[in-house]
Amino acid sequence: MNKVDSPASVAATKLIVAEKRINEIDVIRATAIILVILLHSSSPVLYQIAVTPMAVWNVHNVVDSAARICVPLFFMVSGYLLLATTEATKASPLSDLPKRLLKLLLPLLVWSMIYRIGMIYVNGSWPTAHDIFSAFKDMLQGAVVYHLWFLYELAALYLLLPFLRPLFQQTDISARYFVCLWFTLLTARLLSSLAGWGFPFGNYINLGAAGYLVAGYVIRRNCATPSAQIATIAFVAYLIMTIATFYLTKIYSVSTDTYVEQFHVYTTPNVVIMSVSAFIFLLRASEWISRFPRLSAAVSLIGVHSFGVYLVHVIVLERISYNVLGTPAATPFGAVSRIIATSGFVLVVSFIIAWCLRRFRFTRWMAP
Repeated sequence: MNKVDSPASVAATKLIVAEKRINEIDVIRATAIILVILLHSSSPVLYQIAVTPMAVWNVHNVVDSAARICVPLFFMVSGYLLLATTEATKASPLSDLPKRLLKLLLPLLVWSMIYRIGMIYVNGSWPTAHDIFSAFKDMLQGAVVYHLWFLYELAALYLLLPFLRPLFQQTDISARYFVCLWFTLLTARLLSSLAGWGFPFGNYINLGAAGYLVAGYVIRRNCATPSAQIATIAFVAYLIMTIATFYLTKIYSVSTDTYVEQFHVYTTPNVVIMSVSAFIFLLRASEWISRFPRLSAAVSLIGVHSFGVYLVHVIVLERISYNVLGTPAATPFGAVSRIIATSGFVLVVSFIIAWCLRRFRFTRWMAP
């Protein structure tokens, strides 16, 4: 056996590949959580279109449009990592499901209670046993705070993993078909809505975020290491669709003097194209980021703590009333400054809280 084929060499090669993959995923997760905070810092003003200067509203629309890829990136990361068949999951597709669900549902339960009890306390009351029971009942019916919907959706996708993995074991043709069907249905649903027509398939087939899950897997199988040319095309596609999303949202919102969210919904074709393009671009961008050790270390830290930051950040936003500067923006520069200052403050404080939770064994599960 020559040196190249030695077990030590093979192990080292696998380690390098694993580290590269981890760096790529850290970049995507870090980007996604930063965009989540930007989105939640900017979106409230969109609903105030009637009383907000149009130049200021446009700034918030640009940020919101560009950041709409945030949650889809998280879904695609899950598909990228979890849909590939490994030796363990090949033998028993259900083997890792209980552990994965528990890791998700325990934080959902506790943070739902924290948010609900916090709201009661802020309103000047002490929570009672009835309040706790009511919070638990509400949690079983849906998210008690708007951002926790993501955990419900992710839990549903986890339940699909044992079913989807075997389908893609031998070939990814079925995965490509799934993504094409998903995108076709989303496009038909949007076009029929804009035309004022009914869309009967929308009542019977709703693949939801599962399309992003499978799209992440398809990217891993076909474009895990995109070339510079492909990454450039992906970035240009992201920019074009961001601009289109901005203008479509503006045109429809201004015409009704009400924020029209239709083109900002995660399951619309424009957001799908933006998200897939951004995912491919970030796979390539990780190579550039890895050349800068300090930047790479910071991105890795944010990526590792991204789930904890996601769970915590709305508490921080609520405490500062979504505006760390206090006064509403009156100019585009003021809007940019407010969004950057608010997002930066929320990211830092949320990261510190998530970092502290992960330092202790008895609280680590709250920010997995």
